[in-house]
Amino acid sequence: MPVKTKKAMKAKRAKKVKKLTVRATAKKAKKAKKPATKKTAKKAVAKKSPAKKAVKRHKQRKTNPAKTSVKKAANKRATKTPTEKTAWKISPAISQSVVEIDIWKKGDLKIEHLTVYRSGWIIVDQLPDFSGYNQDEGVNIFEEFEFEEHQLLDGSQGTSVLPKELPLEECDRLMALSAAELVDEGWTIESATRFSGPLVVEEV
Repeated sequence: MPVKTKKAMKAKRAKKVKKLTVRATAKKAKKAKKPATKKTAKKAVAKKSPAKKAVKRHKQRKTNPAKTSVKKAANKRATKTPTEKTAWKISPAISQSVVEIDIWKKGDLKIEHLTVYRSGWIIVDQLPDFSGYNQDEGVNIFEEFEFEEHQLLDGSQGTSVLPKELPLEECDRLMALSAAELVDEGWTIESATRFSGPLVVEEV
């Protein structure tokens, strides 16, 4: 049997100690690595959750103002209706109850030119008082009413009433003159448009 020397025994013990230290350091390294991965995973999870919250908040911010704007628009529409103005349409109930009269005057002489229309109408903003209206005499719409819209429909051929004091030849000459030529000869004009008979009043 070979005799083990003290030096050989010491060398074996040193090797065993080295193996033990190497194993211990490897275990420590493994333990140190595992918590690091867990911590980083937790941090990543913690970073993801605020992003989800931010997305939810962003969506809520988009939807809420749309609802309020719709409500405001509805309120504006509701407030506009009371301010709308009411208008009335006035027209004769019987056909050919609209007469346009042009009266030419020069001194004591007078020429009347009448045009009868099948119908006509005016639109007023305020309802007139018809308590004193005379159906036979009718009403001069340009004197009695204030309006911006009116229309006379289907005028017939006009008839003229000439002064009896003038000879027939002079009457024919005057009838051939234009309005501007009559003014040049000293004639002045007064015009009236009359509605007569029963009147129809409609809200428009």
